Amino acid sequence: MKAAHTDRLSPAAQTNQKYAVSCGAILFLLSLLVVFLHTRPLLSSIILGTKIEGGAILVLLALGSALVAIVSDTRHGLATDASGIISNGNLYYFSWAGLATGVALALSYVRSVWGLDVAAELQRCAQRLQYWVWLGVVGLIQMGSSARLFDNHCGRSSGLGEEEMGTVKFCRRCQLGVALGVSSVVASMAVAGVTISGRVPFLFAAEMIVSGAMAASQAVGVALLTSQEGPGAPLNNLFYSSWGSLGVGLVLVTYCIEDWSAAKGIMKSGNGGSDDVVGGEAEGSELRERTLPENPSVADWTASQPSFETSSTQLC
Repeated sequence: MKAAHTDRLSPAAQTNQKYAVSCGAILFLLSLLVVFLHTRPLLSSIILGTKIEGGAILVLLALGSALVAIVSDTRHGLATDASGIISNGNLYYFSWAGLATGVALALSYVRSVWGLDVAAELQRCAQRLQYWVWLGVVGLIQMGSSARLFDNHCGRSSGLGEEEMGTVKFCRRCQLGVALGVSSVVASMAVAGVTISGRVPFLFAAEMIVSGAMAASQAVGVALLTSQEGPGAPLNNLFYSSWGSLGVGLVLVTYCIEDWSAAKGIMKSGNGGSDDVVGGEAEGSELRERTLPENPSVADWTASQPSFETSSTQLC
């Protein structure tokens, strides 16, 4: 696939380039103003922990998201070239760093104003819930990046020449990236929703199956999407999101295996043996008290076993 230049010089692309510059300038000036107000004791009460600060954070998130979308688009010629290779590392990575900083500011604002620590609550509800959320976020990036590459190089209205269009294999792998991203988002929302709503029978078994399927499918996706003829071969959003999805999937599988091993050990300790009856119950009780609070979802799996009894407390 040759480099594309037709669409990057169009009036629409140039307008988006100007919009990206305007977003960067507004983000810098707004951040500078808020920092100045924070450093002045008399003026800090105007901004610190008020709705004005919340509004400023929302503006930062909106502009940061728009800036990332524009500079990462291969048609606009800002941070990536037509083939998807990062041509301006400073612009690409600092745009993503600015968006991540905006998310961190939003979480800090929610924690300071409403007393809600989102990260701590996710970890309190269930040990793996935060990783399921991360899987959904990374899957959303993977889906959007694949769809954008497909529209740019495979769509009929892309505005590119025949020599600049993607091959059949390239386009099919873009569709694969979209499918993998959608499956990650759907699995993340389903597991997170069921976990937050309350304890459900066989939730732990479902997590093991879904996490294993996600890790296996993302492993195949990494092999196809990031190969030489894949849309994620260059260092771009699809490359990072594909490897990120695989990494999160492997972490989920690891946690599930650890919890399954812990549950298996609890059952053995609870059943005891004919040779180790003395002290066995005390040791099993101690192991249960230590493991279940750290791994709440283990109770779902062990509750279905006839030889072990667990409490029915809510996860959230």
